[in-house]
Amino acid sequence: MSSKSLLKSLLAIPSPTYKETEKANFIDHWLGEHLPELSRTRKGNNIIAQSDMNQGTTIGFVGHIDTVPAFFEPYEDGDLLHGSGASDMQAGLSSMLWFIKENKSQLLKKYNIVFLIYDKEEGTPIHENGLYELIQNNTSLIKSIDLAIVGEPTNNAIQLGCVGSIHFTLKVMGKAAHSARPWHGKNALYEAIPIIQKIANISPKKQSIYGVDFFDVLEITESQSTPGRTTIPECWQANINYRFSPTHRLDEAMAYVKDVLNSTGVPHELDCLNAVDAGSVIEHPLLDKLTETFCIEAKQAWTDVAQLTSLGVCAFNFGPGRQDQAHHPNECVSIGDMLHYESLLYDMLLEDQK
Repeated sequence: MSSKSLLKSLLAIPSPTYKETEKANFIDHWLGEHLPELSRTRKGNNIIAQSDMNQGTTIGFVGHIDTVPAFFEPYEDGDLLHGSGASDMQAGLSSMLWFIKENKSQLLKKYNIVFLIYDKEEGTPIHENGLYELIQNNTSLIKSIDLAIVGEPTNNAIQLGCVGSIHFTLKVMGKAAHSARPWHGKNALYEAIPIIQKIANISPKKQSIYGVDFFDVLEITESQSTPGRTTIPECWQANINYRFSPTHRLDEAMAYVKDVLNSTGVPHELDCLNAVDAGSVIEHPLLDKLTETFCIEAKQAWTDVAQLTSLGVCAFNFGPGRQDQAHHPNECVSIGDMLHYESLLYDMLLEDQK
């Protein structure tokens, strides 16, 4: 058996968001068979596997079990293993589990281990997220983690923090009229042009933290007008998405978007659809050491690192998955990348025991 065969087993089990029970059952059984040294607590499809907490440093391994692309039977193509969620993030889960299994004696002599495995990560509101549920019920344990590795796809680089994200629903109203007689109405789309132009002219703004660069980005991601081929649209509606670096608080980010829109002078309605804070970069001696030998980047996306750093836990994204494969309809991962990732985990945590 290998991490590759473990990954093939995981990929063979469909686990779309809200339907992860079969995969959780498989992992729960696998832990009992291959890592009996770790005690397990399960609630729903969320699992905590932990060692005796009697060492100085606690390492957390963190991964979600739900996948986004429609399920398809996994298959191999040379070095690539295809399957729903292969890169995001079943490969990370498989490699972390296998790494602990293969090195458990050395690891447990040096560290406390806490493995957080959870459901409902992909596209869910934060209060339904499985890690959120674990945190609510196990706050003290999770806050005791000194360094947490979140197995999101990062191309084997360490990606620090994460950007926050706010989605707003924006409406600009006009007045409907027949398109042959537009002077009877007011075209909502035309009314919105100053807003569209304002946002189009805002360039990404770089924010540097801990030697890595995040970017504040404001974009219109959806846009539609009241339908009707012969009707002047009464309403223009858009989704406004602001991705902001850890240099900003959530309330500051909200205020910034409102200020941008108000500065156009266009009357509008604005509702917050979803908002999550950025993930901080929390320093730790182990992290300081890793920056000397590992590729270090910023995470220009939102991940559950934000939930962990909000508790004061030093957490970063680090996984073998390929970022350009995440959510791809024919998603794949390189087996070579997985093996390299496992060697990097060894260098990261057990280098002095070579």
